[in-house]
Amino acid sequence: MTLPNVFLIGAPKCGTTSIARWLGDHPAAYLSVPKEPFFWAADYPRMRAHYGFETRASYEGLYASPKAQQAVVKVDGSTNYLYSQTAVPDIEAAVADARFVVALRNPVDLLISYHRTQLVALNESEPDFATAWRRSVDGGLPATDPLDPKLLDYPLVGRLGAALERLLDTVPRERVHVVMLDDLARDPSGTWVALTAFLGLDALPEPSFDVHNASNKTARSAALRRLTHRPPPVLEAPIRRLRQWSRTTKNPLVAATKARMWRSAETPQVDAEIRAEVGAYLQPDVAKLALVLGQDLSLWPTAGR
Repeated sequence: MTLPNVFLIGAPKCGTTSIARWLGDHPAAYLSVPKEPFFWAADYPRMRAHYGFETRASYEGLYASPKAQQAVVKVDGSTNYLYSQTAVPDIEAAVADARFVVALRNPVDLLISYHRTQLVALNESEPDFATAWRRSVDGGLPATDPLDPKLLDYPLVGRLGAALERLLDTVPRERVHVVMLDDLARDPSGTWVALTAFLGLDALPEPSFDVHNASNKTARSAALRRLTHRPPPVLEAPIRRLRQWSRTTKNPLVAATKARMWRSAETPQVDAEIRAEVGAYLQPDVAKLALVLGQDLSLWPTAGR
């Protein structure tokens, strides 16, 4: 089979990169490179084009290696599938008994961290979270050219209840596994045991449980970042191939060069007033999520770090 059978579909900034890396280290699992090919999100066409996996052949090529073919679990970790209208139905039509892993957290914390990643990804131009949030609520877009305007629809991204409900309207509950970021942080070993049981994998050996993709870095050079991620049309195809090669090569010089392209940055801090504003806006959706999960999430709208 040249298609994955496990889909780590989001939400973004909820521990999906850590989960994906842990699974990628498991001897019976295989994680695509890149983690997020976005192939099934046909309603996010520029994202698919940006990563170069618009065609079925190019996508299947991610899982064509002997290592991938031997794996029991083959993972696609595209986090926008949770919000896509087409991804999950198309996966269900193409992959028998596909399993879906969903990671969740307090949506206020999610959005604060997510906003930062959209700045780094060059989709967002407004550095102040409160201003970006209020612009999005009013239906506005940033003064930039995002790969897809839905990426900057912060209310859409924060409505985890609606997203999970839509998923469960298509996929039977027994093929959906939910991971809470709080549980991941508090008890990574227990969370890993539950995840591997769902996937039919041995829990041993355990991964190192390192944290990956924290919102604590920014590009050292804005010009270089723009060149590599928003190149002029004449350079788009060769730079896309270069990006993919840099992800897959084992060359230590390439790894060192990529590391030097980043510098540390402070974790985003947002005052209590805007946290309360966002929490109040999303409270009805949190109530919906609590009902879907059968959990008490009453502290979510105002709690957070």
